[in-house]
Amino acid sequence: MRQIFPRSVIGRVFVALTLAIVLINFASVFFYFVFHDETAVAAAASQAGEQIVAIKRLVDQAPPEEQPQLVERLSSPLMNLRMTREPIVEKSDDLFASQVVFDKLSREFPEGTDIRVDSRIELREFKSGAWPFDPALRSNLKVTAPDTSQPQSEKMIALHGALPTLDEALFNVSVKTPMMEDTWFNARVVLNLGAPKGEYMPFFLLTALSIIIGCVAWWGVHKATRPLSVFASAAERLGMDVNAEPLPEVGPSEVERAAHAFNTMQMRIKRFIQDRTQMLAAISHDLRTPITRLRLRAEFVEDDLQRRKMLTDLDEMEAMIGATLTFARDDVATEQLESVDVAAIVAALCSDHRADGRDVTYNGPDTMALIARPLAFKRAINNFVENAVKYGKSARVSLDMGSHELTICIDDDGPGIPIADKERVFAPFIRLESSRSRETGGAGLGLTIARNAVRSMGGDVELINRAEGGLRVRVTLPVAQEELLVAAE
Repeated sequence: MRQIFPRSVIGRVFVALTLAIVLINFASVFFYFVFHDETAVAAAASQAGEQIVAIKRLVDQAPPEEQPQLVERLSSPLMNLRMTREPIVEKSDDLFASQVVFDKLSREFPEGTDIRVDSRIELREFKSGAWPFDPALRSNLKVTAPDTSQPQSEKMIALHGALPTLDEALFNVSVKTPMMEDTWFNARVVLNLGAPKGEYMPFFLLTALSIIIGCVAWWGVHKATRPLSVFASAAERLGMDVNAEPLPEVGPSEVERAAHAFNTMQMRIKRFIQDRTQMLAAISHDLRTPITRLRLRAEFVEDDLQRRKMLTDLDEMEAMIGATLTFARDDVATEQLESVDVAAIVAALCSDHRADGRDVTYNGPDTMALIARPLAFKRAINNFVENAVKYGKSARVSLDMGSHELTICIDDDGPGIPIADKERVFAPFIRLESSRSRETGGAGLGLTIARNAVRSMGGDVELINRAEGGLRVRVTLPVAQEELLVAAE
């Protein structure tokens, strides 16, 4: 399920809405097929009941001697009417259509009216004659088992459910109001249950409506979750560039408040870094003045050995102060991102080191474009190559472009780094005595500054002890950084 179910918020919300729409449509189709017949019978029977009530009231308004002729004139193939002395329906049945018609007539006729409704057809020998049946109707009737409680001469004929050829249903009605003495008003009603034209049109409309709802849902969810993507991009950009442009504080109130809080946080972080840099600059200024005085006083020391030692210590102090200021200022964060040929930069660095007589080789393409900070990138790679040459006697640099990231590996033949110190070596002012010579000098900030430069471009640095011996510095940089370039511009 984790592999199939989408990970993004927009995907999950859209899937949930789609499932809800599918379930609603399935339920609609299910209830349509289950209750379609009953609903059609109920609607047709209710309409037929209203027609019977209207005809019966019209007949009651006519003189008694004219009522049989009026009933005969109002009779039609779909509603055959008769006035008889005996009821056509002896007893109401409990079928659904009969109940609908019975309830309809009971509400319309006065209290005490004898109403009988039967959805079966009874052929009996009445004095007024039996109902006429056409051949097509008889083909859809069947004779049921005889009832032993009734005379053998009587036959019960019922419908085959829904008539397959006529798509019709029939029911008989016998009504006798208190005003009628020995006369029954009878009706044989044919209900047309045939499928109307465009029967499947609702399904097409339902499908079209579902597609429209799905598209609107996708647009709405995408619109609602877009601020999350904006905040994610802004957070990544802030992690690489504290001087990035603030978020626009527009949109719904919740988004506006979140953007304002994010901008406030960015401003406070930027102010904290500026205060730290200013503090270190002030300390550097204050320290350089007494260092200069000590340097001048050291020149008056007559012992040459002690004078050289004092001047060396003073030079080391100035170097530490300079490295500390470089680390605190974080100059790489102020450099603009641009499209650079990183392969050409790495190849040129390796060529310069070889020109100085160092064992440095390059294996990779001649050109490779990437969005990066050129000076920061060059400084970081140069630091790794210099460390490989100083502590590993050689440096073999390789460059490879993948589908999502650029990988640069710097291999040396040195002693490597203990596993416990792989992360600690990147901490400021840390130098590993067992594997790094102090003769090279430095304040222990080179790897820290180099990794900060790589991370400012969205990449990272990893130290790996090679199985055949030596250390591998693997630098990875993301390939797709167009959004960072747009933000920088």
